[in-house]
Amino acid sequence: MRKPAREADANGATLLLYFYNPMPDSKNPLARLDRQELLWLASILKDACRERLEKNLVSQEFEDRLYQRGPVEGRLDPRPFLRIWEPRYRKFLEVAAEIEAMMQAEDARTVAESLRAQFEQAVPISRQGPDAAKIMSGKTAGDAGRRSRSR
Repeated sequence: MRKPAREADANGATLLLYFYNPMPDSKNPLARLDRQELLWLASILKDACRERLEKNLVSQEFEDRLYQRGPVEGRLDPRPFLRIWEPRYRKFLEVAAEIEAMMQAEDARTVAESLRAQFEQAVPISRQGPDAAKIMSGKTAGDAGRRSRSR
């Protein structure tokens, strides 16, 4: 949130200055996104940075071929600007890829912790089989209480 501060200049006019303070969470636009949407946003950012870098490299190659024949009359040479922006695009792509990787790693860590907590809290299950049936009914398998179906 920005806080205004008033300052008078030499003519007595009042200037309104804004000082930057970090935005509270309720005003943060990223607060409206859930975790999956943030991951998608990071992926979109990474793809956009990669595409921009690729476009810059193609443009540099095109301009180099165009200017091999000589300067184009009435047109400024864009090659210096393309070269200036190439390292920036590479840096943006690296940062976007790191952000996406961090978020995916955090998701993997969260899932692993959740699964570990579920298995640690699980109640041991006793086997249900012939041995358990003997104990539960209080009879043994050889008791005379059985009836034959072939009567």
